[in-house]
Amino acid sequence: MGDDKKKVAVLVRDRQGEALRMSLGLILADDEVTVFNLGAPIERNDENNLSIESLEMMDCILYSINDVDEGFQKIIMQDIPAKLVEYDHVLPY
Repeated sequence: MGDDKKKVAVLVRDRQGEALRMSLGLILADDEVTVFNLGAPIERNDENNLSIESLEMMDCILYSINDVDEGFQKIIMQDIPAKLVEYDHVLPY
């Protein structure tokens, strides 16, 4: 592990639950994961809430373009391209 650690950005659009689950899986693979919600506000249901809570506990950074996404840091769309160049992989969902 150690040197193999990758910085991964997960872009959440229309498949929110799948994107959050994938983010959790990548963290368990010892990657550094950041989640960017670029779509509608995250639907609050048991599965998404558990995923978000788990990501927060694992120090995953969560960004959203939506003010209402609880637990996410606000980011504006214009700032996202500059952020994404910091990552080894960008995974859209």
